[in-house]
Amino acid sequence: MRASIAAAGLLLASCGPQDPREARIDNIQDQAADEAQAIRASADNVADGMRAQAETLSNQARASVGYTAEQFDTRAASLKKQAEIVERQAKAKAQAVRDRATADVSAIRAE
Repeated sequence: MRASIAAAGLLLASCGPQDPREARIDNIQDQAADEAQAIRASADNVADGMRAQAETLSNQARASVGYTAEQFDTRAASLKKQAEIVERQAKAKAQAVRDRATADVSAIRAE
């Protein structure tokens, strides 16, 4: 019984207030992770929409002939390429957010 009470006391102590610097660091890291995830999720939604449009255009190209089919194929390829660019851009932005957080954390630790 006493062992379980002591264990509960240790558990509560470890959940207690954090060092203010560590709390700031955790907050910065959490915010950066959330922001980076939001950037990637938004870009994924945009890219998915572009790919869906590209698929529709590819289907129209298969149903068409001649220059019309070629135009549909060209638009579809362009949308697929744009989707890739949107994803690469989001990846770079998310990395910049994480890098900024790392720099902020380093500055706090250097205080």
